[in-house]
Amino acid sequence: MPRTRTLSDDTVLERAIGVFWQNGYAGTSLRDLTQATGLSSAALYHRFTDKDGMFVQALHRYADDGLVERLTRLSAASDPLGAIRDFLNEMIAMSLADPQHRGCLLVNTALDGATMSSAARDLVRARLGEVEAFFAQRLESAVAVGALDPTIGIAANATALLGTVFAIRVMARLDPNPKRLRALADHPIASLPKPEKLKNK
Repeated sequence: MPRTRTLSDDTVLERAIGVFWQNGYAGTSLRDLTQATGLSSAALYHRFTDKDGMFVQALHRYADDGLVERLTRLSAASDPLGAIRDFLNEMIAMSLADPQHRGCLLVNTALDGATMSSAARDLVRARLGEVEAFFAQRLESAVAVGALDPTIGIAANATALLGTVFAIRVMARLDPNPKRLRALADHPIASLPKPEKLKNK
């Protein structure tokens, strides 16, 4: 790949995401990054300080591209439980559409935490925290409209739903079976406590 000084940071980060996503942080060498991005080692260090600096910016870019629009759109949906279901189902669809079964870069990085810098760890925690906060907000909305029992533990169930995200992403890499993945998504929502008036219907 020809090296050029005119590549934008967006282009460089998009290429770097592909390498980190495929190989993981520990499995990605400086040579992998220079070959994929078209930057020399000196140019990479000048722009991003080091491999970790590039990784942190790549994670930011990945999360912005993959999360922000979905969380904004589904946070405004009129059916709060439907929004949670849609989030999980969209995630399943993305997992199944990836022929390389790479999973989610944020989840993969969290599971490989021993190799992360503190900056990368803090970033992954914060971006996954946005997903957990989305679940909590949607559960609170479901309580407000009478779709869930008001005694539900919002924080505990939001954390459990985040755990479901991990389970789906890992399972999709190991065994991308649509039926099993949808069962993983459906079970925690069906298990949420409903008000007595809905239980008796």
